[in-house]
Amino acid sequence: MKKAVLFCPSRVWGGIEKNVHLRARFLSALGVRVYVILLKGYFAERFADIDDVETIEVKSRGGDLNLLVVANYIRILKSIRPDVVFSALKKDWWLVALASRLAGVNRIVLYLGIARRVKSPIKYFAIFRLMRSILMVNSDSLKNEMLKYPTFFNERNVVRVYNGFNLPSSEGKGQDFRALLDLPSGTVIVGCAGRFSPQKGFDLLPDILSHLPGNIHIVHAGEGEFEEEIKAAIKARPESRRIHFLGYQRDMHAFFKGIDLFLLCSRNEGMANVLNEAMSFGKPVVSTRVPGSEELLANGRYGVLVDVDDVEAMANGIRAISNGNTVFAPADLQQWIGEEFSLQRMIRETNQLFFEAELR
Repeated sequence: MKKAVLFCPSRVWGGIEKNVHLRARFLSALGVRVYVILLKGYFAERFADIDDVETIEVKSRGGDLNLLVVANYIRILKSIRPDVVFSALKKDWWLVALASRLAGVNRIVLYLGIARRVKSPIKYFAIFRLMRSILMVNSDSLKNEMLKYPTFFNERNVVRVYNGFNLPSSEGKGQDFRALLDLPSGTVIVGCAGRFSPQKGFDLLPDILSHLPGNIHIVHAGEGEFEEEIKAAIKARPESRRIHFLGYQRDMHAFFKGIDLFLLCSRNEGMANVLNEAMSFGKPVVSTRVPGSEELLANGRYGVLVDVDDVEAMANGIRAISNGNTVFAPADLQQWIGEEFSLQRMIRETNQLFFEAELR
């Protein structure tokens, strides 16, 4: 039986963590024995419903020179003897790659979901040249960004695998946000989703609404370490009465079915999962021009693209869609996602990279 160890020792639950959960699920369905490394007390219950997936909790993720963490990782990996190790978080690359090589693992795949500057050339050289790790990215724009550093990266050790989605079932009801929030029937519901972080741009929501009529409200699903800070700043604005924070939503199917359109106001991304999800439900979207969004929206063919931090352009995009002046047919959006960003494609390409591709 093939074995994979997925490292995801995170304290937040966002797109990357959901991506690990999805990969664990479909690798298990393919007959792979999957082990997921988590921080003790964080998210093990979310993997409990997946057959043949074992979670291993560690007390600390350590720093770059934490030999105790390296020794623990080596012990875990030697006991499992996996075919592949996958590290979902950039801050874990060094320790995971080092421990994997010392434990005799031949295939090391490190995930990058957002463009980063190369701050430690010696470390990057060791990880990607000496230890021969493979970098997995989720968009061509991100791949091209990393190929700007030829000392570490080339076409052989940077592999793009798009995040994939199944088109949702037509069954099930959407959340009735107008009833839930006691809003008039003519209210336009704009959805946002993601962890609370400056990167996500949720601090801009009051400014966006200040350019829009009072019948437009925003509902947000998510949580995160900057939650209190961002919420406090928003609550100080009069537009806050039109912004509704829902917290973590287990049933995102009902969330997406219940909104009228979706807004991605991020300042940086790799390829935002929530944008794919919204489009898979046939929801029109307004998105900032962050890495991955131009590919996903085919340069504006399947959604409104605006510059980062341009709140007036975001508002204009929302207004045009809500007024019916800009129309994106739900069937066209779903067909585009189903053909180019399918879960089947993600499964096939991940399986090939993990177990079949020629070692770099």
